[in-house]
Amino acid sequence: MPTEIYLVKVGMTMTEGIVDEWYVADGEPVEKGEPVYRLETEKVNMDVEADVSGIVKHIATTGETLAPGDVVGWIFALDEAIPDELPTPTANPNIVAMDKADDQANTPKTANISASDTGDTRIKASPAARRLARERNVSLKDVVGTGPGGRIVERDVPAADVPSTRPAQIASPAARRLAKELDVDLSSVHATGPRGRITKDDVVNAAQAGSLETVSAEPIPLKGMRKVIAERMYQSLQSTAQLTIEMEVCMDDAIKLRGALIEEWESSGIRVTYTDLIVAACVKALPHHANMNATLVDGATQLHSSIHVGIAVALEDGLIVPVLHDADRKSLKERALEAASLAERAKAGALSLDDVNGGTFTVTSLGMYGVDTFTPILNAPQVGILGVGRIYDGVRWDEEHPTRTQCLRLSLTWDHRALDGAPAAEFLSAVKDLLESPYRLVI
Repeated sequence: MPTEIYLVKVGMTMTEGIVDEWYVADGEPVEKGEPVYRLETEKVNMDVEADVSGIVKHIATTGETLAPGDVVGWIFALDEAIPDELPTPTANPNIVAMDKADDQANTPKTANISASDTGDTRIKASPAARRLARERNVSLKDVVGTGPGGRIVERDVPAADVPSTRPAQIASPAARRLAKELDVDLSSVHATGPRGRITKDDVVNAAQAGSLETVSAEPIPLKGMRKVIAERMYQSLQSTAQLTIEMEVCMDDAIKLRGALIEEWESSGIRVTYTDLIVAACVKALPHHANMNATLVDGATQLHSSIHVGIAVALEDGLIVPVLHDADRKSLKERALEAASLAERAKAGALSLDDVNGGTFTVTSLGMYGVDTFTPILNAPQVGILGVGRIYDGVRWDEEHPTRTQCLRLSLTWDHRALDGAPAAEFLSAVKDLLESPYRLVI
């Protein structure tokens, strides 16, 4: 019997995922432990490895949105005959049990599905299938489900516009888009990425070698992580009352402290960053400004006793915010070590959903790009996010005598529904005071 390839579930909150690309072409062999497809969720991406060796047969197409536990393909043994009609998929029992528990916990959420969408709210369908049915004005009563247990998945909805092409080369989505723009044949590109993966730099090198002109004749559709970021940022701005205030911080003493800590912790391989110091200041200040360490859902503000700080990390395809959980229970040294690990795993695509869930406050920085100040957008439902600019030369006056000093600007965006300007300014001032007297960050 062939072995199912499931759409794996990463984290209890995952409700759907996308087969971003197949690493093994339909009908090609794979070895156990090799990556077989790339999974994309709304928060993290990851490579899914083959459980056994054999011949891969696809069911799901690239770009198709499915539910956790759906069968996306099969692996047939090398000596096994592959029938013209593939077997009927069966559900992954472990994931189905998790989904049932989630469905029971979230039963009230189905109340906003209208009868015109499904004809019966008891019809089993993935969130993606329901959305597509609404967009196409298709009644789910007339759709035959091919997912686990007869569940309707996106491909079952009539007229679904699902890409059907399958990539023959292993390349990142960004590299594929760039190759299309530059008219570069991926089969001719020398891959330098991990496991023979083609990167954007590989595409650029191939284009330069062929003296090709960069052309972008077609609009690039929003999809995957970029689409999710676009939707969430728009929703955040539309559904919250966001305001931003700024303060200048003298960083002279913080710069000295950072230099001393780098030297002190060199043997431990820890190189503390300015972001680490700013996160430390936030962690010290938040317990005294509880309304900032909060989330706002359904018109109610939830104050959190624990502090879970998200730190934004820029990736090739977008932005992701891994979370330092229980940051208030850790030392500066422990937070610096964990933050570096999270950033490395984020860039390697190795984060889990648990790594990016549960944040109560966020810090984001553009200082490394030479930005002085900017307006960060709330990571809803959180009510506060702190933006960090670059360090620049400033002036401090001692009576009539100017003194050169090192400064940066902090930009605090907060939800005015949860708290007013005065308490927001008090929190930002507390962060400023801690950074200007940074010895308090290590005691």
